[in-house]
Amino acid sequence: MNIKSEKLGHIDIVQKYFYPVVAGAETNILETYSVLAEKGWDVTIHTSKDTFTNKNYLPNTDEVRSIKIRRYPFKWYGYLPSINWKNTNLVCLHNFNIFPHFHILFKALFLKILGKKNFALVLTPHGGFTPDWSIFNPIQKIIKIVYHYTAGILFINLVVDAVRAVSELEKSEIIEKGVKPELVVVIENGIESEAFEDVETKASPEIKKIVEGLGNYIIQVGRIHPIKNYETAIKALAILPKNLKFVIVGPEDDNSYKKYLQELIEKLGLQDRVVFTGLIKGIDKYYIIKKAGMMILMSIKEAYPNVINEGLSQGLICIVSNNEALTYLIKNGINGYCIGIRDHKALAKKIDFVLKNNGSKFIKDMQKNCVNFSLGNSWREVADSMNSLYKQIVKNPNSSKDIGIQSYSRINHQYNG
Repeated sequence: MNIKSEKLGHIDIVQKYFYPVVAGAETNILETYSVLAEKGWDVTIHTSKDTFTNKNYLPNTDEVRSIKIRRYPFKWYGYLPSINWKNTNLVCLHNFNIFPHFHILFKALFLKILGKKNFALVLTPHGGFTPDWSIFNPIQKIIKIVYHYTAGILFINLVVDAVRAVSELEKSEIIEKGVKPELVVVIENGIESEAFEDVETKASPEIKKIVEGLGNYIIQVGRIHPIKNYETAIKALAILPKNLKFVIVGPEDDNSYKKYLQELIEKLGLQDRVVFTGLIKGIDKYYIIKKAGMMILMSIKEAYPNVINEGLSQGLICIVSNNEALTYLIKNGINGYCIGIRDHKALAKKIDFVLKNNGSKFIKDMQKNCVNFSLGNSWREVADSMNSLYKQIVKNPNSSKDIGIQSYSRINHQYNG
């Protein structure tokens, strides 16, 4: 662990959900800002008291890994974070919700007009600025589209000092919608340190017993939400050998979608072959990943899926949907395969191909590529890039002239042959 050698300033983070809620953005925040706290930043996160399934459930205050947590009841207008505007050095907005982000962006603009904005403002949308609009109902969709691409862009260009995109694809989408190019910098996602440990010896007896009872299986990791498109893998499973199971690891985020999946599973007679494990964390998560035959991720939309890094780190060939963010990470025949988003027959065919050729030279070479890709991609290294960016903009808030010139992207240098 790093020893704090200097006080770097105070960071206020705003994100609707946080630990113990665990999904992509929440993991990103926990793993990176805990490292920034080690380096000397005083970190507070302002979040809701909600989990995915329970409202007003979590305590008002808490602390985890040197990150102070302040929680608020989430109302129709979101919540109003109690930020000490005079003493904060950096305000970091994660995701791109209308509320409470609107309150903060408006406050920052007001202070800037008065010449009193003495803090830097960073936005990390995690794909939320250009989401898959099909997951919203018609009224939500209209309101968010209008807000995002009118007032949202105006606020970003006027008061945000840097926009952190998690991929080059997200960067290009953000710029295409009208955000100033000089504001946008790429800092990709990483994986926990446990991914590089000896999962065989450090995993718990409980997870080893669970895995032993699963037999042969493929795996998908993520929250239970329509955007993850689990139904395509379930339909593919129905035409694959009956000794193969599909294991879904992640928290429930959408009750109606979970019910839909269960009805589909029953209709296809797969009750004994689809396993929902719920959330698995730490070294146990990497153990259940490592023991899988391969990883599946047929998401409709992703900005930069952490779980693909996790699968690659354990040598798993990944079969993914051919949306642009996933094709950015997975290259056909090199570290996995890309399939049409709803094409369950093509997915089944490719799963069967990989399983039948397991142990062959070209599959072993692909598995080596997977592991090599994940090296040097820990959350600590991601936090180092964030630390460099944050120190740079805190020195000169309200001046975006030179912020976006450095790219921290590493993927462009992978597999360029």
